[in-house]
Amino acid sequence: MLVEKYKKMSIELKATLWFTFCLAVQKGVAVITTPVFTRLMSTEQYGQYSVFNSWLQIFSIITTLKLTGAVFNKGMSKYKNGRDAYTSTMQTVTLIITAIVTGIYLIFRKYVNDLTELPTFIMLAMFLELMVDPAVNFWTLRKRYEYQYKVVVIRTVSYVVINAVMGIIVVMMSEEKGYARILSSVVVSFVFGLMLFVANLSNGKTVLKKEYAVFAITFNLPLLLHYFSQYVLDQFDRIMIQKMDSVSAAGKYSVAYSAGALLMIIIQGINSSLVPWQYKKLEEKNFKKLDDVLFQTYVIILGTVMLFSAFAPEVMKLLAGPKYYQAVYVVPPVALGMLFLHMYTAVANVEFFYGLNKFTMYISMAGAGLNVVLNYVFIKRFGYVAAAYTTLFCYIIFAFSHYVYVTRNVKKIEKIDKMMDSKRIVLLSAISVVYCVGISLIYDNTIARLAIITVISIVIIIKRKAVMGLFSTMKKRND
Repeated sequence: MLVEKYKKMSIELKATLWFTFCLAVQKGVAVITTPVFTRLMSTEQYGQYSVFNSWLQIFSIITTLKLTGAVFNKGMSKYKNGRDAYTSTMQTVTLIITAIVTGIYLIFRKYVNDLTELPTFIMLAMFLELMVDPAVNFWTLRKRYEYQYKVVVIRTVSYVVINAVMGIIVVMMSEEKGYARILSSVVVSFVFGLMLFVANLSNGKTVLKKEYAVFAITFNLPLLLHYFSQYVLDQFDRIMIQKMDSVSAAGKYSVAYSAGALLMIIIQGINSSLVPWQYKKLEEKNFKKLDDVLFQTYVIILGTVMLFSAFAPEVMKLLAGPKYYQAVYVVPPVALGMLFLHMYTAVANVEFFYGLNKFTMYISMAGAGLNVVLNYVFIKRFGYVAAAYTTLFCYIIFAFSHYVYVTRNVKKIEKIDKMMDSKRIVLLSAISVVYCVGISLIYDNTIARLAIITVISIVIIIKRKAVMGLFSTMKKRND
């Protein structure tokens, strides 16, 4: 029955299904291996690995100019007859930039090493990965754009499994387990990246085409501040914890943050179903139906956040063990942040529909700046757990700023009195914040937590038909 249904699916739907599977594999392997690595590595060693990844993200923005972002898909559409040459040109541009940045690093390596607290051989390994890793992104984006999902699945699963297995083996054999995990990951990334770099270059038969390079760079340069701002909001807290507290604290925070962010799998699943339906309702100008369904998704995610946060002590014990347990208080604000991230995403879809996305860069910069200031003030005073709450606060500001901007502009464009019911969103948000703080205070009271888990579970069971009905509604684009 299922096989027959699958055969009848469109190529677009099959591709969506398999790309979602790839994401689930990546997240799943990360979850499965986290308990292994956290038990093999000290908090400081795990912190070295997490901080390395944070700096890797920073330097990747510089060395790629984020040409692996939306501009690549734009190029796929703009240069339909030159996609191979466009792909090879993009990776040549990123290789040249990475080589220049590596040269600058070698000149000023003492200052950079002091800033990152990473030794020269680790920094050089980072730049080695950055030279070929964009090729993987370009190759994957190209395959996704053309719905060639089979090869993407094979490559993704192979990479994830090999990276995890090799990482575990190397860490078990090494004394310097933090650096061993970093280098094992770099080696796997480099091998996969080099193979695809050669493949892209061979298919493109073009090393560098000026027209393509100029188009991509000029398109993306104005967006770099936005990309940096997004990074600061998502990742920079680990670096600030490293600098203001310790590498060990960064390791604890990273594990707890990863636990809270597991909800992203659910949220991305909801978003993949929501986006086409949401655009359909916007085309029909059916704002009442749109508002009701969006609010229902907020309630579903909040219920999931509440249940997950109540189980946070068990999740942390399973994922990380006693060395990391005190970071359990990071989980509720991080998990709740995923709700406000979903709110922003839902509102951003409306922005993109109406072409109102110029505001995105400014609010991103403001949110990132606020996050840095708040982290500086509160990490120093309350320790690394404060970083989770400052990030949550910034997500709230981020979501509501976009909400106010969009609703005001859409009301003007469509000449309507109201687009969304703001009162119930504010009430839901207030309840969520109170719960987030409250559940943290009773983590040592198992009976109270079990009572809350029981109540939430009963409500979910009672409302399960409504939840399934909501997803059925989103699948029916003409509903």
